[in-house]
Amino acid sequence: MTWLSALPVAVVAIAWVLLPGLAVLYPLGVRGVAAFGAAPAVSLGSLAVVAVVAGQIGLAWSPASGAGGSLVLAAAAVGLRFAVRRIRGRKVVEPEGREPVRAEPVRDGRAGLLAALVGTSIAAALATVTAALGMGAADRLSQTYDAVFHYNAVAEILDTGNASSLAAGALTSPGAASAFYPAAWHGLVSLVVGSGAPWLSSVPVPVASNVAAIVAAGVVWPLSSLLLVRQVAGRNTAAMLITPIVAVGFIAFPWSLLGFGVLWPNLLGLALAPVGLAAVVTLCGLARDSVLSRGQAFVVALWSLAALGLAHPSAMFSVAVLSIPPLLWWFVARLRALSASGRWTTAAALVVAVLGVTGAGLAFVLASPLLDDVRAFDWPAFESPAQAVGEVLLNATNSRDAAWSLSVVVIAGAVAAARTTTTRWLIPAHLISGGLYMLAASLETATAATLTSPWYDDSFRLAAMVPITGVPLAVLGLVAAGTWAAQHRRSPRPDLGPAGPVRSAVAGPGRYAGVSTVAATAVLVALSSGLYLREHADSIRAAYTASGDGTVLTQQHREFLDRIKTLVPPDAVVAQNPWTGSALLWALADRKVLFPHMDGDWGDDRRYLADHLDEVARDVEVCAAAERLDVEYALTGEVQFWPWDPRTHAYPGMDDIAGAAGFELVAAGAGPYRLYRITACDAVTGGTS
Repeated sequence: MTWLSALPVAVVAIAWVLLPGLAVLYPLGVRGVAAFGAAPAVSLGSLAVVAVVAGQIGLAWSPASGAGGSLVLAAAAVGLRFAVRRIRGRKVVEPEGREPVRAEPVRDGRAGLLAALVGTSIAAALATVTAALGMGAADRLSQTYDAVFHYNAVAEILDTGNASSLAAGALTSPGAASAFYPAAWHGLVSLVVGSGAPWLSSVPVPVASNVAAIVAAGVVWPLSSLLLVRQVAGRNTAAMLITPIVAVGFIAFPWSLLGFGVLWPNLLGLALAPVGLAAVVTLCGLARDSVLSRGQAFVVALWSLAALGLAHPSAMFSVAVLSIPPLLWWFVARLRALSASGRWTTAAALVVAVLGVTGAGLAFVLASPLLDDVRAFDWPAFESPAQAVGEVLLNATNSRDAAWSLSVVVIAGAVAAARTTTTRWLIPAHLISGGLYMLAASLETATAATLTSPWYDDSFRLAAMVPITGVPLAVLGLVAAGTWAAQHRRSPRPDLGPAGPVRSAVAGPGRYAGVSTVAATAVLVALSSGLYLREHADSIRAAYTASGDGTVLTQQHREFLDRIKTLVPPDAVVAQNPWTGSALLWALADRKVLFPHMDGDWGDDRRYLADHLDEVARDVEVCAAAERLDVEYALTGEVQFWPWDPRTHAYPGMDDIAGAAGFELVAAGAGPYRLYRITACDAVTGGTS
């Protein structure tokens, strides 16, 4: 499929990530850049919560139930605003007889919104070109271990009508007491598949997945970054134009997560992270010319919490640690105010509350059994601490090429941020994410493993945090450059002192600074060869290239799986060794497989068939297990993906079917790929067709 023919699919995906959120935010009075910036987090938070509720009450997940549930939440938002207006409408008299003063959000006007939409359109175009160069065709498969799970998780939702995060883990742990797995990504992709698109009779799961990944990287991430930058930089039309463009210039995020893993749920979660951080900054009183009231920020924070937790909990942890500096700023300011007014009891209570919440959070991360599997990961260090620090400074994490132009701009932004109280917190926040990357990449100590455990001790996931603060710093750097150029133009002797262009970079652009800022961004794009577009494409190309022992499914095998749809009844289950690529039969041909991923906690019946299916003619237990699991067919093939992994030998009962009694050959594909019907159990099941 060509990318042009996939354009309607992208329109559907964008509609799902924007419209439910806008339906909630507009009734709450959120407008302009704030509405579009927060919309993806609110949309995906709404959809993920609706999916959980639908799963609990037995309502099938579909475009109708997703849209209907979102409308219910939007109606609740209307009711909430009506109630708040009624409360605010009552006259509250202060002791002096004056009305209480309320801080109202600042409106950006049409120019700011137009600039933001133009910048986002450019970012989306850059993202599409990057993905097209890296992925190849729109229906190209990601040849990665994790992609098999994600494809089949979508197939399971389409098959069962259950997109709840409380049930998604059952894909690899059938019958487990707890089946939680963050399913916001899979729910979104299933809606894209289920919604269809103009001129398309159906949307294949790989196409929907690839398009959703591009939308996450080229629309969700730039819009989320817009809201954070808007709260940091204040009213600045030039900043609104350049922020989305700058956002797609960092390789650590979003591009590395499209090639490593692939980590699609993590990609979606981190793409939403700036919204959560922007809400925290607003609530802490650090936003400049805030476009959100504190009440609106509180609602956005709640929705973001749901979206982050149900997209990927590690994204929630990322927002939590990056929120430490602004929360500390607020905490210190509040203590000073309480101390100055002699309210020592309240100050002490605040200290106790903060320590209690902090302790509870640390206890959960470090000791909760819910995170045992996460803490068990241990990726080996691969470089020295000095190298890791240098990679963070040069935006070259995980041994990438140095992004010199972008790094200079980020450093300039750090200088600008240091001169203003409301932006100073960005520097320690940036250092936190860089420091966590350094721990994972370069140290093999118990302390390093503990601190990085919420992110699987994975340097790629931690490197992806760096652009969350890197984007606003880069924008501040470009605005500072534009302001300096504007001041130099206006005056032959510009003020180059510490209170000159750096403060103006945050305070406002002036008459010529906006044009100069855009010009500085154009220079950055030119010097970086299109914001390192080809390097970004190269970083994701390997994941979509079938070569050597990195091949999950060859093209010939994929064509054979397409044929199987006409040979196997829709309600039958096909037994197979998932390491042969046959696990993708479910996602590609809508025929359920016994083992939908390479590894899992399969339960007794599946495990018995994995070991003994080839003995079906002489072992009655095989037929009994097959009947309980609706297994009627078997699919054999060749292990090409990671043949050195010992887990490829965990399905011996699937490997020796050729020539075994009790099987009837139905179809043959290229090489060793064969489809068999299990005939030995016909007497038990009454026969199949």
